[in-house]
Amino acid sequence: MSISPELSQLKFAYQHFPDAIAVFDLAGHYLFANLAFEQQINAQIPVTVEGPISRWLALSGEQTMDWIDVLHQAKNQLWQGQASMSDKHSHSLHTTLTLHSLDQQFLVGKFELKQAETCTKALTQLAYKDTLTGLANRSLFNQLFDYEISQAQRLELRFAVLFIDLDRFKRINDNLGHDAGDALLLTVAERLQKTLRKSDVVARLGGDEFVVIMNNIKDSETIATVTEKLIREIKKPVKSGANIMDVGCSVGISVYPDNGKTAEELLQHADAAMYRAKHQGGNDYYYFSDSLNQELQDIRLIEKQLETGLREHQFVPYFQPVIDMRNNRLMGIECLARWCHPQRGILSAIEFIPVASKIGLIQDIFNQILKQAFSSLQQWRVKLNLSVPLSLNISSKQFYHQQTFDEIEQLMHSNQLSTDAVRIEITESTLQEQGPELLKQLDRIQLAGFSITLDDFGTGYSSLRYLQQLPVDIIKIDRSFVRNIDNSPHDKVIVKAIIQLAETLGIATVAEGVETHKQAAYLSENNCHIMQGYLFSPAVAAKQFEEYLVANKIIVN
Repeated sequence: MSISPELSQLKFAYQHFPDAIAVFDLAGHYLFANLAFEQQINAQIPVTVEGPISRWLALSGEQTMDWIDVLHQAKNQLWQGQASMSDKHSHSLHTTLTLHSLDQQFLVGKFELKQAETCTKALTQLAYKDTLTGLANRSLFNQLFDYEISQAQRLELRFAVLFIDLDRFKRINDNLGHDAGDALLLTVAERLQKTLRKSDVVARLGGDEFVVIMNNIKDSETIATVTEKLIREIKKPVKSGANIMDVGCSVGISVYPDNGKTAEELLQHADAAMYRAKHQGGNDYYYFSDSLNQELQDIRLIEKQLETGLREHQFVPYFQPVIDMRNNRLMGIECLARWCHPQRGILSAIEFIPVASKIGLIQDIFNQILKQAFSSLQQWRVKLNLSVPLSLNISSKQFYHQQTFDEIEQLMHSNQLSTDAVRIEITESTLQEQGPELLKQLDRIQLAGFSITLDDFGTGYSSLRYLQQLPVDIIKIDRSFVRNIDNSPHDKVIVKAIIQLAETLGIATVAEGVETHKQAAYLSENNCHIMQGYLFSPAVAAKQFEEYLVANKIIVN
């Protein structure tokens, strides 16, 4: 049966309406019902409700009118009364029906379950609505998404998918508590609904992730205008009790059918675009593009190759010495991850760790490298009488998982190494991510016997007051400052200030990325004598590292 344009418009208008709606012709023949009707009435369309309304909906015995009278009245004025029907499981349902005419072409019926069915409706709400915000949840969103695609295919329409992730939400949740975080999420949900059209789909997928379907869009300019407005609205401060919370959001956009023709493709592409927006500093939006698509394909290839690399033990430790310039003494060894890729050669950590972390392989790779590193360290202790610690770089995610340190201790025990043989390195950015929990975790690590190094110092936003509280033994001056001290007075001042700050706090300093004698001389003049970098040795495999120690007569104990 062909569908008239008028009926098509009605379907579009009522499909996502929160009330249970069914539409009939003037003779009372069923034409269509919306999603809320199917969910709340638990109806199987068209089996449960096909044909004339009188066939599947019975008027209450209290009614003095029959269906002919009801339909006649509804053509001219609103009619309301009680009726009953059966759902797809043949359970009896009692409903209040409100029936009215629309443009003298259709009868629109609104169905409200009576009190006996309230529990069923509440359960439906739990199944399809996000319990915190009342927005559609992932389950309902998937159904709505499929419907949007089918409508767009049939009517040759375009729509946009906006993947929204809040910036700095985790910090608010950790520092102010979950109640404040929930209040923020509620406000964001309200702002999304107020900014968007009623016909647009808004859902919360979980955590601080929201997704929007902007249907029936005409051009990219419309998408950009609405997205920019959403970003402005979300950026406005949120008050919760005595707290004023300030977040932004990163938005990724994919468009049907340009960037995909399935729900999976469109959502995945919008997600990838969102990560690009976040990587560029957040509080911005990014369209999915051909170049981003190529990046996605490259990442998927790396994901498969990472799994193969683990099975074939392609991940190995490389070692870089930390040297005291005053006496040519080895003060430590930094362990760095490398991937012996069969086609691309030796790959540094930056080329694979972000992907490994995202797909949950980081700990397996870490352990594979650690087993080899500890074995080499134990051999050097016996063979060379080496007694300096091995520094391990720990990601923020690993840092807060006790499993990480349990596995380190197990491997140390199997290689007969004590905790003073290992130094834990965390980046300065880790300080910004967990608030008070950071101090507790650092204290736990120190009590276990590990020393702690703060890596990449100067690139984050550590306050002096906060740094005073940290149980940190060493700070590493970031290579970006060391690299430019030959020709940048600004970086010279920064490096000198970091060294003086560390001296004041009683913390040792290590300069990383030292490549020239001129850089080393400036550092020594300012009382930083412990360094690492290409001036001494690049990171090398275990065999070459041992050869370096012997050939350069490095003091190792």
